[in-house]
Amino acid sequence: MRNEKSKIRNLSTLISHFSFQKGFSLIEMIIVMSIIMTLLGFITINLIRSQQTASLTSTQDVLISDLRQQQLKSMIGDTEGRESYDSYGIHFDSNRYITFHGTTYSPEDSGNSIINLDNNMQLNNSGFDVIFSKLSGTISGVLTIELQDNPSSKLQRIYLNIYGTVTQVESL
Repeated sequence: MRNEKSKIRNLSTLISHFSFQKGFSLIEMIIVMSIIMTLLGFITINLIRSQQTASLTSTQDVLISDLRQQQLKSMIGDTEGRESYDSYGIHFDSNRYITFHGTTYSPEDSGNSIINLDNNMQLNNSGFDVIFSKLSGTISGVLTIELQDNPSSKLQRIYLNIYGTVTQVESL
């Protein structure tokens, strides 16, 4: 019986000793902070990556929309206030593209519309024109337009067939 009382006393001393310790040890705090910092790092990286992808996709969508608009203007014979209808096209530079009317791009034409790309975007195959023939909307041949996001090196390829239609968009 004495031995049992001794065990109970030791157990109660041990319980009372642990019940008076309040707070966290330095090691526990370091472990918790490490876990939190690791999780925040992963979240930040994923948010940045998704923002870059969204920006590239948005730029691609606007470019495809502008291609379709220029083709439609050619097909319906839009004059934009001029006396006769004409072909329409898009000229590509590395950091922008320009919508224009006519069979050739003229940088001095006041009717041109300049669309600047975001600072981190570029067109890899710049210096060429896509010209949609009047009334038919066709182009001279099959074309590929490459749009790249510089920080992530993600690439979008837009394929056009001879009819001026976007046939495929490829993400690399």
